[in-house]
Amino acid sequence: MDLIVSALTVWIAPTFLLWGLLPASRLNRSPIVAGRLAEWLAWLAFGLASLATALWATTGSAAVVATVTEAGWFGLRLDALSATILLLVCFLGGVITRYSKNYLAGDAGQGAFFKWLCVTLGSVMALIVAPGLVQFGLAWVATSLGLYRLLIYFPDRLGTLLSARKKSLLSRLGDFCLIAAFSGLYAVYGVQDFGLLFEAIQSDAGNVESPGWIAWMIVSGALLKSAQFPFHTWLPDTMGAPTPVSALMHAGIINGGGYLVVRMSPLLVQSLSALQFLAVCGAFTAMYGAMVMLAQTSVKRALAYSTIAQMGFMLLQCGLGAFHLAILHLVAHSLYKGHAFLSSGSAVETAKKLNAKPHYRRPPQSRIWLAVVVSLAIVVGLSLAFEVSPTEKPGMLVLSMVVAMALTQLLWTAVRRGQVGVAFAGTAGVAGSIAALYYLLAMGAEHLLASALPARVPGAFLFESILAVVLLGFLITSIRFQDGEPGFLSVAYKRRLYVHALNGFYMNTIANRFVRSIGLMRGSEK
Repeated sequence: MDLIVSALTVWIAPTFLLWGLLPASRLNRSPIVAGRLAEWLAWLAFGLASLATALWATTGSAAVVATVTEAGWFGLRLDALSATILLLVCFLGGVITRYSKNYLAGDAGQGAFFKWLCVTLGSVMALIVAPGLVQFGLAWVATSLGLYRLLIYFPDRLGTLLSARKKSLLSRLGDFCLIAAFSGLYAVYGVQDFGLLFEAIQSDAGNVESPGWIAWMIVSGALLKSAQFPFHTWLPDTMGAPTPVSALMHAGIINGGGYLVVRMSPLLVQSLSALQFLAVCGAFTAMYGAMVMLAQTSVKRALAYSTIAQMGFMLLQCGLGAFHLAILHLVAHSLYKGHAFLSSGSAVETAKKLNAKPHYRRPPQSRIWLAVVVSLAIVVGLSLAFEVSPTEKPGMLVLSMVVAMALTQLLWTAVRRGQVGVAFAGTAGVAGSIAALYYLLAMGAEHLLASALPARVPGAFLFESILAVVLLGFLITSIRFQDGEPGFLSVAYKRRLYVHALNGFYMNTIANRFVRSIGLMRGSEK
């Protein structure tokens, strides 16, 4: 059975990567054929990966490993983690290639676009199924190089070119962090295969000094890859790239940092300080991205800052040791963000319909606490019902607070619409159902990914409690900032905050000046 599973999936990434050998000029002469071939290949990959995953699930929880070299550098490792993300990427690849055929119809460089789109998809797939450090590292670098070619598809758009070069600079820093970490791992443990490596790490769990700096390098690489503050400034400026590129980038590639952390979680749980630093960075980025997103007037820039915030939330989950929740979030966010970008062209019409009939009123600000109390009651009740305890499951205090934040936003919207009595109770019931669904999905993800994640995750109750209080404060602040009453910008502090948030608190300006000062845009602005 392992041989069949390997045969069904081992060809997927290399076939996409082989597009890099095809001449762009020839593909440009037959763009329709190139588009059909790319879409057919993506859906075939999704179908066979689904079949392989189903067959693997019947054999038990053991990982299927197949290598094409004696040293085991290249091949695949199919386990609960890689199978889940491989299916996601193959599905998104099929949707995005199909969309691209119509989006770029008639464009002179359409064939070359499909070439680099397939190369980038192949690099992501090779990273996901990597059996060890060598293939993971090479695919990590190749993904950034392929994305760069897609970002500069319209080279005359200087804003996008600037963002691509900022991304390239940060990617090289991330590459350095990853290569240094992987080199250190091989030097310490003498193996590069993930299975053997994780066994060696587990047997050496008491020696936390040797992999300590390696964990910090992995965390740094993840922060750089996933556009975390202050390394995020390139992402909102990539909106000049074709929409399919934005969908692929936001729904797939930027998740690489989170996937790295989860894949290397057996090592990272040995370094509590590195995980706590990751949680703090993720929490701050999530709050920063959410605040800036609320002030944006451009649909795609708002989606970009939403991605930054969501990646921060995902890394917060990883930092708290809730790796299964991070993967659940990764899958949900990828599907949502892929749809959001591919349908962004209709966002203006949708907004016009919503704004044609204003249905919000200005309730007393004190009623925010009604929404907060009801949300907390729902979360506490569900936590007791599902036997979720912060002392038993690290990070659940903070993550429950995040659920409460989402429910509070839903209930506060109901208050602004004037719902009282039975109507508000109905909305509270819907909110409770949504929260219950989240807890059920979380339990399912924990069971599904148990074989691929570390059994023991460290916890720090005081650290998590402080983080939960900070998130609660941000909840109240953000709701008051976007309460939506007419003329809310007439309030002085909201007007000042809005202006700063609209400009991303000027982080882009600082980053752009730095890039120009080191000469990365020299020769492009003439």
